[in-house]
Amino acid sequence: MPRTTRPTASARPPGRRRALAATGAALGLGLALSAPLAASAHVEVDASSTAPATLSVLTFAVGHGCEGSATTALAIRFPADVQAVKPTLAPGWSVAEQEAADGTTVTYTADTPLPDSLRATVQVEALLPVDGTAGDVVAFPTLQTCVAGSTDWSELPAAGAEPDHPAPTVTLTDATTTATGATGGASASADAAAATPAAAPTDPVARLLGLGALVVGVVAVMLLTIGMRRPEQGGRR
Repeated sequence: MPRTTRPTASARPPGRRRALAATGAALGLGLALSAPLAASAHVEVDASSTAPATLSVLTFAVGHGCEGSATTALAIRFPADVQAVKPTLAPGWSVAEQEAADGTTVTYTADTPLPDSLRATVQVEALLPVDGTAGDVVAFPTLQTCVAGSTDWSELPAAGAEPDHPAPTVTLTDATTTATGATGGASASADAAAATPAAAPTDPVARLLGLGALVVGVVAVMLLTIGMRRPEQGGRR
């Protein structure tokens, strides 16, 4: 009776090996693109000016809901040393302002709940701390309320560790290093500041995850190249 032999891994059709390698490459590149986005998916703030005692347009961005649930409101808390708080009307949102001894709370309520898959921004003009100095970190704790549940983005980094629910923060800089080129003082124009917004803060966790995912993608591409060369080498024997 003739013996039946099973094909070894090296005898698999070249098309199958190429397909497997291509799938690995696609998965690796997908991780490289998605990892930074997942790590940075929290409420963030971008400031048009970061010098003390200047009017700055603060843009708050929310990129997701509460574990998949649509966002209904954002309550942004401004510390007492941030003055002249002036919310900007945003299409699709109603806004309310409440003052207290420890600061001001600006609440944006969505006319229609913001789906988890969509991103939205709101803006507030404010006077940054008059007595602030370069290097000071100003936090704006934000309560995100959703159809189901809520998330309080109010935690600050401790011992260099990234918290699970970090508060949006702005780090003050010298007046001469701001994007507007202003020399400082409350008379600086907020409109001119908005023309050249400061760069968004870099998320170290996102950078590490993205680097790891890129390594996986490079290895997958190498496997694809090896898989395409093996059939040629086998044909020369």
